[in-house]
Amino acid sequence: LSLEVQYFLQCVACLGSSFTLETMLSIWKHQTMFGTRSAASKRSTDELLDTMVKEEYLETPEIGNYRWAHDNVQQAASSLIDEESPESFRSYIGELWIREIDEDNLETCVFDIANLLNTITADVANIEYAKINLKAAEKAKNIAAFDSCSKYVSKGIDMLPENKWDSEPGLAVKLHSLAAEAEGFLGHHSRMDSYCNEVLSQSLIPTLEKKDVYLAKLHRMANAELQYVDAIKLCLVILKDLGCTFPGGGVVGLMKALISMRKTVKMVKRTPTEVLASLPVVTDPFKLAKMTLFSRLGEWAYLAGEKFLYLYLLSTAKMVQMTLLHGLFEWSASSLSALGALSLFVNGDVGTAQYIGECALQMQERCESEAGKARTLEVLYAFVFLHVKPLQNFSKPLLEGYQSGMRTGDKSNAMWCLQFNVGVIHMTGKPLNVVEEQCRASITQVVELKEEECASGLRMYWQLYLNLMGSSNNTVELSGKAMYEKEVVFTPFSRSHFIIAKTFASSLFGRYELGAHLVLEKGDQQFLMMKGGIMYAPLFWFHRCLCMFAMARSNKSKERKYMAQAKRIHTELT
Repeated sequence: LSLEVQYFLQCVACLGSSFTLETMLSIWKHQTMFGTRSAASKRSTDELLDTMVKEEYLETPEIGNYRWAHDNVQQAASSLIDEESPESFRSYIGELWIREIDEDNLETCVFDIANLLNTITADVANIEYAKINLKAAEKAKNIAAFDSCSKYVSKGIDMLPENKWDSEPGLAVKLHSLAAEAEGFLGHHSRMDSYCNEVLSQSLIPTLEKKDVYLAKLHRMANAELQYVDAIKLCLVILKDLGCTFPGGGVVGLMKALISMRKTVKMVKRTPTEVLASLPVVTDPFKLAKMTLFSRLGEWAYLAGEKFLYLYLLSTAKMVQMTLLHGLFEWSASSLSALGALSLFVNGDVGTAQYIGECALQMQERCESEAGKARTLEVLYAFVFLHVKPLQNFSKPLLEGYQSGMRTGDKSNAMWCLQFNVGVIHMTGKPLNVVEEQCRASITQVVELKEEECASGLRMYWQLYLNLMGSSNNTVELSGKAMYEKEVVFTPFSRSHFIIAKTFASSLFGRYELGAHLVLEKGDQQFLMMKGGIMYAPLFWFHRCLCMFAMARSNKSKERKYMAQAKRIHTELT
């Protein structure tokens, strides 16, 4: 190859796996500035590209667009770059690319540009380079490439000046917030804490701008450490700083929450569907922040148990009211789905729950962002629609919710979609080995992502399936490969799953007395309600009813007591 062609190949090798004629023209016109590496060009860019195509180095899938014929060809071209200073050559190409490209076209090639700029190994403070890395990190996050997101924000932070919190506070907050979110998703909690602490220690940064860092910290407290009470308290403090307060708990707080919830249900039923379908999209950062925090508060208040139920009711009502008053938020559809579930839980009203649920689905379809889609589908198909639609149709939307959650970084609700999909496979009568295999595969991912509440529940069902398959020495005791029941530290939510799995085992293995006598604590009722409880609740009551009938037949002295309980359950089931 001539020197001219070699130099041309070196430049092309820096532009990624594919590029446009316009990009190459903007870079190659500076070829005389490559110093001793360049020779005077004798051919035009078009001619050189035609030569590359004829020699089968490049291909042209469409006019004006080029790509390498094979990855090995690109690697070979890269090897032509001077080994003494490959980083400086690549970074220089990156600088030329930034200088020539316009903002509208930056999005499509931001990864390639950032990669070129990041070849500089020395610590160099450069605000423009840091901004490019922020753009690359945001794009990586949007496609759920959190490893890449972490690398780009880390490089961007390194490129900030030492006085970043004085000279570039806005850019510094964005980079550190995104870094905390990425590390939190990847389960790198020590790194996440480092980024969070640096932002939170900046007294001049307002609470609104610290929102994403707070969310990363809250997510770890609640979902990885199961410290729901601490997460709720911190969330309330943050909301108070944003001007939103909640009443205290107890009977008064619960009464206020019930009144607010019923009022909100009436508001939704009175709102014409055409109005719901034409709500404007909210863009106010202050309102968006409050809506996101309400969503998290409601989720953790639900999982924290009966004591915090009033906060779940209030936060859900506030979210729906904000939607009706101000317009469409990312979490609007999920708040409607939660309201539908609560109308079941509080009023037992299946018709209203279904109507609100269908409104939530339509609203989710309208929403350009799918940030809340995983939670919307999880709540609708695990709490609402099981009373009105066949379970056989539930796997598709639940897996869609899982995929959506993973795409948007909502790993918590993505994992709940996985768990409830295992429940669907179980309750629709799939072979036990298929159910066990799906459960085991789901646990692997849930544990990897450090979603401890979800993992705890899945382990209980996995051990149940192992017991039923004869792969464990135990029958009704949930101990073996998946878990040891005596070592479990229960949360209110995980205890309800334990009661469910234990009842299934007792019924199926003929230990009816154990199944009939499993103590239901007051806090269990929230999750085991026939209407408004979790997906497994109806099947749980079916097996508990069987245990009661069996005990009535075998224990004549207490036949009337067991039969009365069994008939009450049977009446509600039917």
